[in-house]
Amino acid sequence: MLFPEFEGRTGIFMGPTQVMRMEHAQARELIERMERALEEKKEKEFFAIGDTFMILIQQHNLKEEQILYPMCDQHLDPSEIVQKMENL
Repeated sequence: MLFPEFEGRTGIFMGPTQVMRMEHAQARELIERMERALEEKKEKEFFAIGDTFMILIQQHNLKEEQILYPMCDQHLDPSEIVQKMENL
C-alpha cells in the first residue's frame, strides 16, 4: 500500500520503491535457497546463504529508514495511510 501511494503522490517510480521491490525479490529468493539447503541438509550452504540474507536485510533496512521513510514523511500524510489500511 505504501509504495503505490508514494509513487502516485511523487511521480517517482524508478527510485527507492523500485530498489525496495528488487531487494524484496532478492530476499524471497534467498529464503527459498535457504529452505532448499535445509531440506537437503546442506549446513554450510544454509549458513552461507543466511549470512548473505542478513547483510541484504541490514542494508535494506538502512535504506528504508534513511531514504524511503523520510521521503514518505515529506510527501504522505501518515493518518491518511493508516485510515486506508484500516479500510482494507
